Amino acid sequence: MSQSSAANKTLQDQQQLEELRALILGNDRQLVTDTVRQQARELVGEVVSEALHDRQKQDGSINKVLQPIVETSVERSVSSHSEKLVGYLYPLVGSLVRKAVSAFLNDFIDKTNQLLENSLTIRGLKWRFKAWQAGVSFAQYVASETFVYRVEHLLLIHRQTGLLLRSVDYQPHSRGDADLISSMLGAINDFVSDSFAPGEEGQEEQLQKISTDNFTLLIKPGPLALVVAAVTGKAPSSVSEQMQITLEDIHRLYADDLQSFQGDASPFENAEAQLRDCLLAEHKAGHDDKQKPFPWKAWLLLFIVIGLASKWGFGQWQQHQLVQHIHQLDLQPGIIVKDVTLQDSQHVSIDLMRDPAAIEVTDWLAAQGLDYLVVSLNERGYRSADQQIIHSKVDRLLSAYDGLRYQWQDAQLILAGSLDVAERDSLLTELAALGYLPQQNLQLAQLDLKTDNSAPSNQELKRQVFARLVGLIAASQLGFAVDSSQISQSMRVELQNVASRYLRLKHLAAQLGYQVDGLVVMGASDNTGSTQKNYNLSQKRANNTAKVLTESGIAQQDLFATGLGEIELGAVTSATRKVMFSVMYTEITLSPPSGNTP
Repeated sequence: MSQSSAANKTLQDQQQLEELRALILGNDRQLVTDTVRQQARELVGEVVSEALHDRQKQDGSINKVLQPIVETSVERSVSSHSEKLVGYLYPLVGSLVRKAVSAFLNDFIDKTNQLLENSLTIRGLKWRFKAWQAGVSFAQYVASETFVYRVEHLLLIHRQTGLLLRSVDYQPHSRGDADLISSMLGAINDFVSDSFAPGEEGQEEQLQKISTDNFTLLIKPGPLALVVAAVTGKAPSSVSEQMQITLEDIHRLYADDLQSFQGDASPFENAEAQLRDCLLAEHKAGHDDKQKPFPWKAWLLLFIVIGLASKWGFGQWQQHQLVQHIHQLDLQPGIIVKDVTLQDSQHVSIDLMRDPAAIEVTDWLAAQGLDYLVVSLNERGYRSADQQIIHSKVDRLLSAYDGLRYQWQDAQLILAGSLDVAERDSLLTELAALGYLPQQNLQLAQLDLKTDNSAPSNQELKRQVFARLVGLIAASQLGFAVDSSQISQSMRVELQNVASRYLRLKHLAAQLGYQVDGLVVMGASDNTGSTQKNYNLSQKRANNTAKVLTESGIAQQDLFATGLGEIELGAVTSATRKVMFSVMYTEITLSPPSGNTP
């Protein structure tokens, strides 16, 4: 009875104490909560800096907590206010770039020197052979020979599910499959727990260490998570101690996330700061960074690479300049450069079109100081319409006549001097082929004809010139591409020659008493396509040609354009895609006067 009375009295006291608390503090301590909220800003403001300082001094966790928060804030600031941030950083960009380049070069030199020392030396070759004998990679063997120990990988694993929460590596580009390792450890750990009896205190057996040929896996279990370290070499106790500290920090900072984990590892992205504290390493004697010799091999290799790259770049620049120099040949009158290919520094291939009166390619190269080049020349002829080339041809033609003088007046050619009839007719024929016709751009008012009473009549010579002009016109042809009726620039030059010869022919016909009925323009096609299409195409080619001849001075009533359709030669050939010409004329013979006149 006494015990029951005492229990009832204790219960009554507790009820009375709760009622007193409710009267003083309010329901659910509302009065205290309201009072604290009113003064919370002042209270927190007075102690927050001291609290942060004391906590950082105690265990250094403030930096680890604030670092991801600051990084996230900076990232958002950059994306939202990039222009402002650029303005703030602009004065620092120059020094930052210089430091970054310097750091990159130093890191590159260190790595290159290490690679040379480990690969191109007797020791490096010896290490490669031993790595091959041991059946391990060269990088792993180098690490084992260089470090007393090194933590290569660190994994944070959820204990209940065995899923990987976060992993970090000593080398940034390591390709270890952390998910596979975490799954393997989870399976092995479950096997150990299920296969062995619990300990004296009822705790399940847990793996602490797994040894392989290349690594030692140190496992530090916690209530909600595991920290696993893959270590090369013999790890000291300091590694296990640091893992324990890191595991406690993670449980304290991520307690709620570990309790409510459902497979989403994103809340643990910021745990990398804590895990990196465990990436410890210790160099062997003789491999201390402070005692590294000057990396002369790496610098030498770097200078050689830079020298070779500079030499190659300078050679490419020289070749480019040489090709551009040769392309200036295109500026010469009567030359059209299609392509220039430099096979090496002394062999060049040039594809061009050249008028016979233009400068020789070899002469131009010699004048430019490029006569050392071995030239492969693909030269095609054409008639240039350049005035300088035409003047050159006229000068060459007129220089063959001793009694002839000439001068240029704008686009007019003025002839003076003395020629006989045969020389004049031959000269006019040649000038007409170059596009110079009387009463157009050729003046003959100052040209005198020699008279020779003993010479026979020149009618026969005129007939020969007439026949020659008819033959030259008949020999002229225009070649077309498949299914094309377009008149190209080279065709226009040829048609100008046809027009000049025809006009000269009509002039001679009047002197000989011949009747020129006109010029027949005949278009033809190959046998590709239908018959009707080929006929229409041949007629269109003839019409387009006649139009250009009209523009060149031939009267429209003198032209007869006709289409011949397709010409069957048994195979498709360009010989049938033509426009041809034929002069229609009649020789009129005059009866000589009767000798029996009264």
